[in-house]
Amino acid sequence: MTTHLSISEARRLLPSLVHRLAQHPDEVFHISVRNHLVAELKAPPQIAKKGQAAGLLLALARNRRKPKRSSWKVSQDVDSHLYE
Repeated sequence: MTTHLSISEARRLLPSLVHRLAQHPDEVFHISVRNHLVAELKAPPQIAKKGQAAGLLLALARNRRKPKRSSWKVSQDVDSHLYE
């Protein structure tokens, strides 16, 4: 959903706009100066939580059957599990 605001409205409503973005991250605010679009206010893209990749690697290592060889490298096929 896109909402159009003037720069003065955006300045006055900025705290409430930020709270609204926290509740509705798919919302976008277009800010204009003299009817010309100059800025866009939107929520940041979702970022993976810190340590999530390490947790997935450890789970992969625990759940994988041990090969007949004595050494096994976790990093050999990790991309298929992390980036599905």
